[in-house]
Amino acid sequence: MANSENLLEVRNLEVAFSTYRGKIKAVRGVNLELKAGEVLGIVGESGCGKSVTAHALMGLLPKSNSTVENGSIIFDNTDLLAYGDKEWQKVRGNDIAMIFQDPMTSLNPVITIGKQLKEAYKIHNNCSDSEATARVVELLNLVGIPSPEKRLSEYPHQFSGGMRQRVMIAMALTCSPKLLIADEPTTALDVTVQAQILELLQDLRERLNMAIILISHDLGVVANLSDRVAVMYAGEVVEQGTIDDIFYNPHHPYTISLLKSLPRLTDVKDEPLYVIEGQPIDLKLDIPYCPFAKRCDEAMNICSQHKPKVTNLDKHHYVCCWLEAKAEHMRRKA
Repeated sequence: MANSENLLEVRNLEVAFSTYRGKIKAVRGVNLELKAGEVLGIVGESGCGKSVTAHALMGLLPKSNSTVENGSIIFDNTDLLAYGDKEWQKVRGNDIAMIFQDPMTSLNPVITIGKQLKEAYKIHNNCSDSEATARVVELLNLVGIPSPEKRLSEYPHQFSGGMRQRVMIAMALTCSPKLLIADEPTTALDVTVQAQILELLQDLRERLNMAIILISHDLGVVANLSDRVAVMYAGEVVEQGTIDDIFYNPHHPYTISLLKSLPRLTDVKDEPLYVIEGQPIDLKLDIPYCPFAKRCDEAMNICSQHKPKVTNLDKHHYVCCWLEAKAEHMRRKA
């Protein structure tokens, strides 16, 4: 049963794709939850299932070759996976909105910014063109675009990368969604603009009490904005906790390895960066054991034989690792 305090609850979500290589099990039993106004960061290397999870939350998985094989997505006490196309169209953009990594590929290059934003607003609102224009100007002001009235007639190529991303954020906010999914929103931007976009998202979250799911492979980006973090590996959430839990008290070997891979100002000059040896596991395989076992320096025999159970370290911090399960067992014996 869903917790009424949560805006979103994802339970045992499994997503598979049909490919020429066979069935790829991209998401394997993901569990997430999110309260109104909260920011959840999802981190992990490329191919771990972050974006597939986001597309499932938006109902944007390709019907031709993808299947949600199990699970539920409870949003506002309703299971979205029971929805048909018409119900999804009402939710998408209205209650849940998404911004993508590269705004240039998300905006139509031959249609003005004003027309694209007004179209997004009119889809969900029965309003006049003048009302839509007023709303669009209000949103462009909100996301920090100067002289918005003048810029409505301009095209995407006339905006910088950072300004295009602000336009995409404005488009996502047209209907005041309860949840904003930001999939690698700062990857294509330089560091200064990246900081501005993150500051904007933080400001919007506080002003609108809007929940955010921030998807990134950049731990620094996630640390700046998130309240809690879910670490994904091979389609699974292997550790989840508060920012302090994940960055200052990590327990899963993969989380620890990700943090060790970050360059630091205190690193010794000319010393090579830490790397996680080995290759990610083939998601075409069944994985009835720890998916990180073959790359883990701490692996035990049981790690390559059985899948670890969830160990709750405290109310908000849990990890899927045999090391923690063993430690918990020893604590109980003591």
